[in-house]
Amino acid sequence: MDSRGQAAKTSAMLTPTPLLPRQEGWAALPRLPQVLGAVLFLTVAALGTHLTQDSFPEPSGLFLFFVAVLLAAVRFGFWIGIATAIAAFALFNFLFVAPLYTLAIAKPGDLLVLAEFLCVAGLTGFLAGRLREEANAAKSRAAVLEVLSAFATDLAEADEPVAVEQALVIHATALAHGPALVLHDGNPDATDLQAADLQAAERAFRRHIPQDAAEPGQQGGRYTFLPLMQQGQVVLVLGYHRLDAQRPDRFARAAAIEVICNQANLALERLRFAQAAEDARTAATREQLRAALLTSLSHDLRTPLATILGAITSLRQLGATLPPAARDDLALAIEEEAQRLASYVDNLLHMTRLQAGLALHLIWVDPTDVIAAAVARAHRAFPLAEITADLPDLPMIRAESALLEQSLFNLIDNAVKFSTPPARIAITARVQPTTLTLTVTDQGPGIPPEALAQIFTPFFRANPNVPGTGLGLTICHGIAAALGGSLTAESPVADGHGTAMHISLPLPKASA
Repeated sequence: MDSRGQAAKTSAMLTPTPLLPRQEGWAALPRLPQVLGAVLFLTVAALGTHLTQDSFPEPSGLFLFFVAVLLAAVRFGFWIGIATAIAAFALFNFLFVAPLYTLAIAKPGDLLVLAEFLCVAGLTGFLAGRLREEANAAKSRAAVLEVLSAFATDLAEADEPVAVEQALVIHATALAHGPALVLHDGNPDATDLQAADLQAAERAFRRHIPQDAAEPGQQGGRYTFLPLMQQGQVVLVLGYHRLDAQRPDRFARAAAIEVICNQANLALERLRFAQAAEDARTAATREQLRAALLTSLSHDLRTPLATILGAITSLRQLGATLPPAARDDLALAIEEEAQRLASYVDNLLHMTRLQAGLALHLIWVDPTDVIAAAVARAHRAFPLAEITADLPDLPMIRAESALLEQSLFNLIDNAVKFSTPPARIAITARVQPTTLTLTVTDQGPGIPPEALAQIFTPFFRANPNVPGTGLGLTICHGIAAALGGSLTAESPVADGHGTAMHISLPLPKASA
């Protein structure tokens, strides 16, 4: 289906209108069950009059017929009340007024009594029927308002277009008392639609105007189609089954369906704006990160590069005159700064990978082997640090071992940097029914409370005097999230000092 063309924009304000015009109740014609019910009331009244006419005066029979008229009007409405009043007048005259079994009236006094009865019964039927119609109208309005309220609640909770469409179909079905569906542009997949229905939906898309269902007995589709437009483009078409022409609230329900279409259109527009705003925020965050990365490259990489360049220049120009100890110091400085530079580059590469979205290759991994590899790597990088791993038997998990090892190493690296020499780092593990938690604990001074909430922010450093890029914990947090887990910080741990980093990873059902 084609949604090209211009159309009026959906109004942002919905003017409240009466949901049920008063004349609709009057237009409903009596149905056979209602007629049979009125006949039953009259029959009971006639039988009661016949059984009591010898014991009670003649006006008592009129009272029974009057009650029958009142009950019929209250139960079945205005038209049945009027008809019952006329039928009661004729029936009482035929059965109980001389001469019997004719409609003739012998006494003028009887004529006056029957005329008064007809007037009172007719007025009673009219008033009772009107009350009945007003009560039905109130119930109909309440039902429609309840649907509109529920629909508004669903729209407030909808956070994606599919939820809006589902709510629209559910509540349109309730209002139409029949099936409803939503058709997308170019996707008229609905197995119960006939050719005439599809043609009507096509016209709604192309012409941008509603298409009414054909009345019973006429040629045409069974569904009414309402286009939903955004910025002059038809994005959806709501189709609902033709409304029952005999229902007095038919027009009220049609008006309510149009209202929920307008509300759905506004909700879709809101979601579109929200998505656009989110995309803009993401782009702004990406630009900020790019600027921060450039700043980090220009600042944090300058020192190791300058050190390496100075050491190499000294060795090249003065190498022959330098004592062996000085040459060893320069070579060690080159090695240390090269390792520092490699660590910076690794962090930047991991950060770039996290920002671009990780393509994980999850396999069964033994956490004990991953922890052992991270500890061995940390021992080589920090030979003076005391790093211990006290681990129980750990179940297998689904993860990417290289990423998990990098995350643990970053946590150990961060713990060593912020600990007083000699650094003492402990790695523990706790197995729960659905998660495996790995904890890296140090005995450093801890993290200030005002900084604890920001430590996973890119380029944030709790202590600016400690060298680093401020990316290590951010990378650990991103890796944990990519593996389906989480990273949390706890500080202080005991006696007002120490920090614990907890990596929680999900346990597959097989491991659990």
